[in-house]
Amino acid sequence: MGTSPTTSIPKNAEIPRGTPTKQKVLELAAEFFCLPTRDAAELLRGRAATRSDERSVRRTLSLLHRDGFLARLPLLAWGIERGGVGHVYGLSDKGVAHAFRNGYSTPSTKTLDEHSLRTLDHEVEITAFHVALHRFCGERGLQYAWRQADLKRTVHPDALFTITDPKAPDREFCYFLEVERSKFGNYKNGEPQILRKLGAYYGYFNSTGCEKEWGFRQYRVVIVQRTEARRAGLLTALEGRFPHRMFWLATEEACRKDIGGGIFKTPKDHAGRSYSFLSA
Repeated sequence: MGTSPTTSIPKNAEIPRGTPTKQKVLELAAEFFCLPTRDAAELLRGRAATRSDERSVRRTLSLLHRDGFLARLPLLAWGIERGGVGHVYGLSDKGVAHAFRNGYSTPSTKTLDEHSLRTLDHEVEITAFHVALHRFCGERGLQYAWRQADLKRTVHPDALFTITDPKAPDREFCYFLEVERSKFGNYKNGEPQILRKLGAYYGYFNSTGCEKEWGFRQYRVVIVQRTEARRAGLLTALEGRFPHRMFWLATEEACRKDIGGGIFKTPKDHAGRSYSFLSA
C-alpha cells in the first residue's frame, strides 16, 4: 500500500495535451477512486477550494473526460458541488491502463467505467473518509497507507488502511473500513446481514488465516454509519453479540468534520469512553 503516487508521468508518455495540472489530476484519480469536483480542487490546491478553484478544476476534469482518461457519473446529492447536480470522476479503463503503464498506479487504482449508479453514494462516502484521513495524517505528520482494490479474502472490506507515527514506527495499526449506509436487513435465521458480516471479522481476529491472507493478525474494524441513531442501535446489538474493542463505530458527519477527534465508540465500553486515531 502507499499513501500517494510519487512518480510523475514521464515526459515521453502518452499525455493528454495541457498543463501539468492534468498530470496531477490523473495521479489523484489513481489514488482516490472517485472524486467530486470540490475534493479534487482541495487536494490539488492543498487548501480549502474557492469557487474559482472549482471552476478551473472542473474544466480540467471535463477535458480529461472528453479525452477518455476519466469516467464521469452524476450524483444526485446535495453538497457534492455548489448547486445543481454533482458529478464524480474516476479513472476510465483507458486511464487505468495509462496509470499502470506510466508508473503512477496505487493500491486503489481501478476503473470507474460502467460502475453502478445504485452504489455510487457508497463509493463517494469511502472516498470522503479517505480524503479526510489523508488531510488528518498530513496535518499531524503521520504516515498512512491505503488499499481499495483486490480486497476479497475471507473478509471483504471496503478498504484497508494503516497508520504509523514516524516517531514510533514499530506501532503500526491496521484497520479495515466498512461504510454501512443501510438499515438492519437481509435476515437469515433471525440475524441481519451486518451482524453476519461483523461476526466474520470477530471470528477472524488474531487468526492464522488472517495472518496468511493479510500479513497481520490483529486489527480494528472502522464502521461508518449514516446517523447517530443507527450507530447507537448497532453498538447495542454488538454489545450483546461481540463486545470487543476491535469494532470502532462513527458517523459520516463526524468523520467528515473531525476524523482525528474522539469520534469512535466500541461495543465494549461505548457508554463511558470514546477513541481517536491519536489515542489508539
